[in-house]
Amino acid sequence: MNITFRCQKVRVLPTHLVHLTFIDHHIMKKILVIAPHADDETLGCGGYLLHEKAKDTEIRLFIATIGGTDNGQDISVRQSEFDDLASSLDVSHHVFCYGYDGILEKVDSQGLTNAIDMQITDFEPDEVFCCYPSHHQDHKKLYDCFLASMRLKEGFMPTLVALYEYPFVGCEMTSIPGGRWYHEITDVINAKVDLFKNYKSQQKAPPSPLNEKGILTLAAMRGLESGMPFAEMFYIQKMYL
Repeated sequence: MNITFRCQKVRVLPTHLVHLTFIDHHIMKKILVIAPHADDETLGCGGYLLHEKAKDTEIRLFIATIGGTDNGQDISVRQSEFDDLASSLDVSHHVFCYGYDGILEKVDSQGLTNAIDMQITDFEPDEVFCCYPSHHQDHKKLYDCFLASMRLKEGFMPTLVALYEYPFVGCEMTSIPGGRWYHEITDVINAKVDLFKNYKSQQKAPPSPLNEKGILTLAAMRGLESGMPFAEMFYIQKMYL
């Protein structure tokens, strides 16, 4: 019995192209969240982080300072709360300095900017989020150092740079720079509230918005603006497509 084999031409890609194609499908997305204090990251983008963690995104939290002289700013308590939050989200977490809550302006700007630079270089995040420049002096300080770090420079640059907000945004008297990006968090709004409950020392009674009601109210307001039940809003500073 004669068997005939029909051969077809097969295009063989160069080895380096095959290698790049393989890696491209297996790269894990990375997100870096930069916050002045431990709790701002949850108030600002807790819902988004919950969604991204469910996709196996690698997330790193970088906090400017933990603890201070004010009531509710015991360093050991605040560090323990931050550790619990990071454990709940299953993310890596880092702290720049201790004891400067409320007086971050006393921290050397070059040192803080360099620390952010090092986070970008070491982690190489696809997306970077930082606080908007609110009326809080610590937020303004970190925002300025963040902008300095996001300058065009040699080395790695993220594809998305955005600012997050927190419940005090309702008291803001000036406009916040950047294009608006809404992210629906309806399915994780309760989980976001639960995340904030890790910060027991930071739960404040009304009229302060640092509580469950404040989180729900801001998320509902952003949802109303975007046609969703609950949403988070971000201010895009740079995006490379």
